[in-house]
Amino acid sequence: MSLKKFSVLFEDLDSSNSTNNKIEILKTYFLSNKPIDNSWAIYLLTGKSNKRFVSGKYLKNLYSKIYKYPPWLIDTCYLKVGDSAEVITLLLKNENRANKKKLNNISLNYLLSETLPELSKLNEEDKNLVIKKIWETLPEENLLVFNKILTGTFRIGVSVGLITRSIAKLINIDEEIISHRLMGDFKPSIDSYNFLVNKNINLEELNSKPFPFLLANTFEEKIFKHSINDFQFEWKYDGIRIQLIKRSGNVSLWTRGQELVNESFPELVEKMSTIKDDFVLDGELLVWNFKEKIALDFTSLQKRINRKSPTRSIQIKYPIIFIAYDLLEINGSDIREIKLENRRIKLEKYFSKWQNRTDNNISDIFKICDLIYPKDWKDALIYKEKSRKNNTEGLIIKKKDSIYTSGRKKGIWWKYKVDPMQLDAILIYAKGGSGRRAGLYTDYSFALWKDQELIKFASAYSGLTDIEIKELDKWIRKNTIERFGPVRSLKPEMVFEISFDKIQISKRHKSGIAVRFPRITKWRKDKKIKDADRIENAYELMKIIS
Repeated sequence: MSLKKFSVLFEDLDSSNSTNNKIEILKTYFLSNKPIDNSWAIYLLTGKSNKRFVSGKYLKNLYSKIYKYPPWLIDTCYLKVGDSAEVITLLLKNENRANKKKLNNISLNYLLSETLPELSKLNEEDKNLVIKKIWETLPEENLLVFNKILTGTFRIGVSVGLITRSIAKLINIDEEIISHRLMGDFKPSIDSYNFLVNKNINLEELNSKPFPFLLANTFEEKIFKHSINDFQFEWKYDGIRIQLIKRSGNVSLWTRGQELVNESFPELVEKMSTIKDDFVLDGELLVWNFKEKIALDFTSLQKRINRKSPTRSIQIKYPIIFIAYDLLEINGSDIREIKLENRRIKLEKYFSKWQNRTDNNISDIFKICDLIYPKDWKDALIYKEKSRKNNTEGLIIKKKDSIYTSGRKKGIWWKYKVDPMQLDAILIYAKGGSGRRAGLYTDYSFALWKDQELIKFASAYSGLTDIEIKELDKWIRKNTIERFGPVRSLKPEMVFEISFDKIQISKRHKSGIAVRFPRITKWRKDKKIKDADRIENAYELMKIIS
């Protein structure tokens, strides 16, 4: 497959807003190419592990060096465009490349399996020559895709679900089978693609990969019309959603993001390996305070997530627990089609069996979720409001007769989250956005009062409408005090209501606090800056939830 042909696919998909049309485009593309070509296309389109060969900064510096373009001018262009690959592509189109022989049919397989991986082995001068030669010989219409692949920023409006649907329709097979085959890392090869489009379903496929996850929807008040007895209630934890799999003696820990994280949590793998049964469990991985029987904040879990080989001291300092919500498979039998209430009975039965073993204690790292039994919907609300006391985010509500399907299916599971906390803060910094928001100031920093000084406490970039963003952008340009590269410090005049899910002490921040998922929920034009909240108000919130 040529880069030229893939660039046409990119343009076709990027210019279409119709899901059905995109599926037809992909089907036609897969039918017209060889397995290795389709394999690379899927790898790039899903974007699950696209490698960055050089940084956007490297790309800008290289262009500046080759074409004698001032770095400040490139940065100015970047603020308007918001994407390094796209900025360099637009600038290259202005260069005189007419006298160069064009590579009309460069192979994507050769580019990604040989040419670009070799860059890391070259010294800087040779690396620059390789990229310069490709820039000068590629047709203009292929430059954007090449630069995006080079910087690992190739993104397009094609989800894994869209790839799944197109292949399922292509070979007339159930979407869930394709979804299951795409779980984990997809390594481009002829065998990978042939496996993906194989109509024969081999049970061995299940040995290493998880089932597609079932996700909860945002709470809907129409649920109140139903009997409380139709639902199962659980605490909503703020951890990592995991499928814990034991098949043929091998244990696998898969995240919802399709990452295998065995190396980060070896103690869990070791303990669960001692259970004789095979199983697939769906649940949550948390850092746990065993004394108080409560989950620690997500920041504690982050200390474990990215460690490939945590030391024994780290394991002791940040002890983990896996809390199982559901049993999806037992001893090779897929039970996802069984009603939730019956799967729960089986989960309790097997957990009791595993817990009562005398040769190895698993209760210090594995438990099943506690069920909550509200008397009515008012009582459910009371439970939800109690959730911060036990460091959870609210409730998960599940229909007792639901089967375990894939994706975010309506009318099955709901997230009944506690209302966010809020503080009124003052806008003090703004930074230019990227992508769709390029050319506008859309990333903001906010401060609270501490005595007579404004102390930064959070940054946010979501919550305003497009109209509000444009209005605020004009104000920012007129009320800038200083510039620090892409960042502007501003006159402290604008007050905004900032919502967040959690607040805690932080030694890393000057304010002494850190908030989780901050977002703008209201532009408080009715408030003066003297009416904004103080640091003391933030500490009061921590007292309320403690």
